[in-house]
Amino acid sequence: MPSSLPNQSVNRRDFGKACFVGAAASSLSFGAASPLFGETKPAPAAQEKPGAGGFDLRGVYFHDGFTADPQRLAPLHWEEAQWSRQIKWLSACGVNAVEFSTMLEFNRLPSTELERNKIADRLQVLDLAHELGLQFGYILSNTVVSTVPADQEPGDQSKNRAVQLCPRQGDNFQKTVDLQSWYMQTYKEADFFEEFAADWGACNCGACGVNDYMRYVEEFAHRLQKQNAAAPLYANTWSISFWGEYPIPKGWNNVFSKETPGSQAVVAALSGMPANVHLALPCHNLYRPLVFSSFGGKQQTPVFPTLADVQSILDSGRHVMGWPHFLMDDDTARAPQWGLVHVELRYIKAMLQSLRAAGLDRVMGNLYLPNLQLANTYGFGRLAQDPAADVADVQREFARNIVQPEDVAALADVLSWLDNNSYWDQQMPPDAREAPLPCDLNRDRVGSVLAGLRPLSRPELPIPVDASQWLDDLRATIPRMTWAT
Repeated sequence: MPSSLPNQSVNRRDFGKACFVGAAASSLSFGAASPLFGETKPAPAAQEKPGAGGFDLRGVYFHDGFTADPQRLAPLHWEEAQWSRQIKWLSACGVNAVEFSTMLEFNRLPSTELERNKIADRLQVLDLAHELGLQFGYILSNTVVSTVPADQEPGDQSKNRAVQLCPRQGDNFQKTVDLQSWYMQTYKEADFFEEFAADWGACNCGACGVNDYMRYVEEFAHRLQKQNAAAPLYANTWSISFWGEYPIPKGWNNVFSKETPGSQAVVAALSGMPANVHLALPCHNLYRPLVFSSFGGKQQTPVFPTLADVQSILDSGRHVMGWPHFLMDDDTARAPQWGLVHVELRYIKAMLQSLRAAGLDRVMGNLYLPNLQLANTYGFGRLAQDPAADVADVQREFARNIVQPEDVAALADVLSWLDNNSYWDQQMPPDAREAPLPCDLNRDRVGSVLAGLRPLSRPELPIPVDASQWLDDLRATIPRMTWAT
């Protein structure tokens, strides 16, 4: 690793070309950081009326590890111009934080032009986010190391060209910590970091468990305190049940049944962690159809976290972030809706209200193919500021930035039909379904209505793609919604 990284506030593209040769030649023997202890601002107490008001942190996590057809849709292939438009759009929607991570095949010291350019682009995103008043966060992994040969470019993470190294064996812990610390140093101007428990990462050797995950949390916290004592590190318990016996062969109920006690074990360990360690929870039990179904319905699903859970963490001086996933957008594992325009404002609202009722005032949504999910992105930003806002009003506000004034009502009707027929709604058990929005359209009529919509050439908001392109993508979505009526 170079003794110092270039000044990251200037010429990010030159950064992408300049500092990696020495790093790639390094053996990753960075050495342990000194355990310097900085102070962080105490977490605020929960509001007296849980559920009232909006979220202080309203973030979007970009999952840019998948390709798509056409490629223009996938952030994996984006460059600076596309990212610039996207961040400006998020800011206009009311989002005030963005977050990235090192994808599966990219978990190594960069050795190709593609990797160098991706890092340079992200550093430019960091600069732009700060210029617009947004926070920038970065997710650290733990046990994952890329297996892509150094002279080959990494790419679509569905190829799974990576391995998990057991941190109890040999020098694996030091090797994997030093690798992630390189990324922590590269994005040293980030406002916060997260240490991701699993989904990529963890260890299923049979001996490792939550304590091994917390070993990573503590080490990264010490290093972060030395680098930037003011930046928080969130211990994110997403897939914490993957630390231990691989849980999926015994069913999804096994995965989610172990998630709550795993998260509670992390909470119990927080008192022994440095002051800059905070908590991020997936909150699956509050919103996700797969969880409700695995427990036999929403009414049978144990509630976690509760208001008391969150309040006790806040009272200890730690922040709590909600990290719900798959609602604003989805990944390749759910093929029926991959690459489609989504509209799920009813469920985004319900999810946000559930998080606020549990006392959370920080939330991180997700995007995989952001330029398809303009409606959900606008709705998330708007509802995260005001979870009580009327969904129909939000839809009309969005529609006014896509089509000509005479067509706004028609597009709003189409958005209601898409919401009522979303695949998310289809996956929900009956006792978890939100009431449908008023809508007289059916599948056949939606197609004819869409055919007549006229795009707005100069929208008030900085839409990141031409409205005509988004309408074309929407028209292409309808035939693929085979479950819709």
